[in-house]
Amino acid sequence: MRQLHFIGIGGVGMNGVAQLAALAKHAVSGSDRAYDPESELFQALENLGIRIFPQDGSGITEATDAVVYSTAIESNNPDIQKSNQLGIPLLHRAEMLKELIGDDELIAVAGTAGKSTVTGLLGWIFQCLEKDPSVYNGAAVLNWKQFPTIGNVRKGSSYRWIIEADESDRSFLNFHPTHTVITNISKDHFELDELHRLFDQFKKQTSGLIIDGKTIRGQSSDLSVPMLGKHNLENARCAIHLCDALGMDMDKVREAVASFKGIERRLEIAGETNGITVIDDYAHNPVKIAAALAAVSETAARVHAFWRPHGFTPLFQCLEDLVDAFSNHWKTHSDGSLFILPVYYAGGTVERKVTAAEFVEKLNSAGVPAVYVKDYAALKQRLEQRAQPGDAILGMGARDPELPQFAKRLVSEWKIS
Repeated sequence: MRQLHFIGIGGVGMNGVAQLAALAKHAVSGSDRAYDPESELFQALENLGIRIFPQDGSGITEATDAVVYSTAIESNNPDIQKSNQLGIPLLHRAEMLKELIGDDELIAVAGTAGKSTVTGLLGWIFQCLEKDPSVYNGAAVLNWKQFPTIGNVRKGSSYRWIIEADESDRSFLNFHPTHTVITNISKDHFELDELHRLFDQFKKQTSGLIIDGKTIRGQSSDLSVPMLGKHNLENARCAIHLCDALGMDMDKVREAVASFKGIERRLEIAGETNGITVIDDYAHNPVKIAAALAAVSETAARVHAFWRPHGFTPLFQCLEDLVDAFSNHWKTHSDGSLFILPVYYAGGTVERKVTAAEFVEKLNSAGVPAVYVKDYAALKQRLEQRAQPGDAILGMGARDPELPQFAKRLVSEWKIS
């Protein structure tokens, strides 16, 4: 048993590795700037025996065997400094996950979009077919989510892992998968040339099957998928193709797909109020935003969307593609609404290359009637003025924990001041 400390343990990627470490009987502690003892997330982590400390170095002692960090953690973080002072080894979260996996069979799901859905769906299929996998995912599988179970990981008894592999910081190159699924490749954290180079390297590190979503896109099938959107049909096809290639019982696979409830914050219906459906989605890059808007537009009279950029750098890097994604949608859906919240800022050192207000100006210049709203109270007021029965409200964005909470409040507090 090792004593492990996780910096930023509340993060979507970090808490999954921390859970798996605790389930593997390691002694786990962590810190987080956003720690809230009333939060279900932190309560669930503490229920696993994980101790949460202030992010001031106090959770790290000479007895700590390793400190786990992510790319988002700055070098001047007090926990990093304390680790350096004591000579405690630092492990990136991908290195820690690789250590937990060991020499087991590994199915890795990578891609710019859809990897959480494919990872979760594969985990559910393998569980239903009694293959008992361990799963690491970037979001909760709704079939598994029931407090105090967070639902984004699963500790199985077999020597088989299914993981979401993250290209955003190149950390997926830590892994040498048995089999790989690549959902798609589009500009997000890197330019396309660099992305293709990274994914080509990832393919070379795979010893077995490689399922490429690009080669199966648009193929006809009789697959029934209980999730909104054509993009989720493509996601399901990726999972199905791997299962078929592995020789699994395809009738049972289809039964498992039909019983899949989806992924948290992936076109998740927060509820309905006054005939208006409120939907919460993690979309944060141009491809995901376009897919979410298209999916919801298929089922609603009008879509009133809001988006919170998840960082100043990603907004700057994808600025023109984001403008294109929204303007292409509004060319055919001009009766909807679009509201842009301030860029989410969680602290640390960052260069504010472009603001949300400046982004709105660019959208307006491109013919998109976007409106900048300063906070959630102003957004709620705007939505209540615009939305009518038969419409849908679509909230989009990553990182900000307030986004899913706001979607639920819209349902419970509609037109209540």
